[in-house]
Amino acid sequence: MKVAIVSGNTSSMIEDADTIAEFLNNGSFEIVKRGTVSASSKSIGRELTKYTPDILIVIGSDRTLLNVLLSLGEVSVPVLPVASRGHPGFLFDVTSSDFEQIVDDISEHKWTEERRTRFVASIGKKKTPPFLNEIAIFPRRTATLLRYSLFLDDEEFWRDGSDGVIVSTPTGSTAYAMSGGGPIILHPACVFNIVSVNSGNPARKPLVVPDDIRVEIRNLTSSVSIDAVVDGQTRLPVKEGNVVFQKSHADAVFVKFTDERVAALHGKLMRKTEVRDERASDLPPSAKLVLKVLEYQGSMTQKQIIDETNLPPRTVRYALSLLVSENLVKKQISLRDSRQALYAIKEG
Repeated sequence: MKVAIVSGNTSSMIEDADTIAEFLNNGSFEIVKRGTVSASSKSIGRELTKYTPDILIVIGSDRTLLNVLLSLGEVSVPVLPVASRGHPGFLFDVTSSDFEQIVDDISEHKWTEERRTRFVASIGKKKTPPFLNEIAIFPRRTATLLRYSLFLDDEEFWRDGSDGVIVSTPTGSTAYAMSGGGPIILHPACVFNIVSVNSGNPARKPLVVPDDIRVEIRNLTSSVSIDAVVDGQTRLPVKEGNVVFQKSHADAVFVKFTDERVAALHGKLMRKTEVRDERASDLPPSAKLVLKVLEYQGSMTQKQIIDETNLPPRTVRYALSLLVSENLVKKQISLRDSRQALYAIKEG
């Protein structure tokens, strides 16, 4: 069986990738590609077409997985997400510490493929790669009004003024769209989820429409520049005022194990998470928020945490000091820049 391995670029993710590669080298596997996700990883999809692996193992966090899926473009290969240490994720059934237990399941093909719908968007003359979660359209400066018109199959459905607008897949309905007040949509519903964020019209509610229609955001205007953020990873300027959404013909394909196997693997992960949550129960809300962000995003600098949480710098510094003192978070020097510190969930 041909296997490709891609990991995030933190030291713990790379170490986990090395460990998993050792497990695979001892079995009936051929590792055809190894790499890390970085700013120069846009060619992952093109590279994989040369090797045509049976499975692509992605080791890291939600952010790692979303980056890899975007870089794959329309390449269709079964993806096995493996959560690195301290990085539980929404689409991760397997953690790096559990990987040895499912090596035989992989080689004996005791798994199935689960397909999840992705969308594409045309922003002016540019087309985005297929995205798994959402595109969020916001003015570049916060607390700035965005005006736009929503068209469905070329018919105007509403005009609105709001903080922004999110168009998500069913998978993305539990991500950014949900925080904006959108509904939870169960996979595999064939729909678009459209959420106007903090609309000036109190009657403006989230909209769910079939995914076989053309969704278009027209007449986008604001007093500042407007950006479209793809899956929280890629920021694209919206200069021509229109964004068109359509269902992609290239689904995301995931390796899925039986419910019994996933339940057995999740038992240990859930116990670890419950213990951590119990230890953090008496901490202030800001510290709990920082802890959850580190759980889902992986190692981050203080500035990255501030940007992600929108908390004041003083509050983030205080939260980090509490988490470090409670032995929930570790502080280490960045290998890329010794002047910066990285914060990450502490194991054990």
